[in-house]
Amino acid sequence: MYALEMNIVASQEQVDDLFHLPDRRFFEWCARSYSINRGIFNVIDSWLFDYGMKDIVSRRKAMDHYLRYLLLHGFYNEKKLYLQFGKKGVTESLSNFAERHLPRQRCEGDLIEA
Repeated sequence: MYALEMNIVASQEQVDDLFHLPDRRFFEWCARSYSINRGIFNVIDSWLFDYGMKDIVSRRKAMDHYLRYLLLHGFYNEKKLYLQFGKKGVTESLSNFAERHLPRQRCEGDLIEA
């Protein structure tokens, strides 16, 4: 898990607890760890939910994985010290990330196209 690799948390137990934090505290952790604002956080969370990730813990793990992916693929602006996206950059990068790294989620009641 990325948070453990970067020594943001000290143990696997703390990593597991991280994804169970109340919403505000999880956002604050993401803001400190990945330099994102609440708007970007909400767009990512909403997109992952609409993608089919209804379980909050799975969604938060996917969000952590996605934010790590962004850091490793040139979205971090070293001069401004935050993640930077172009127009529609968040949704396009989420789509690209999901195609490569996330299984298509199917939840009870979801429509499955034939």
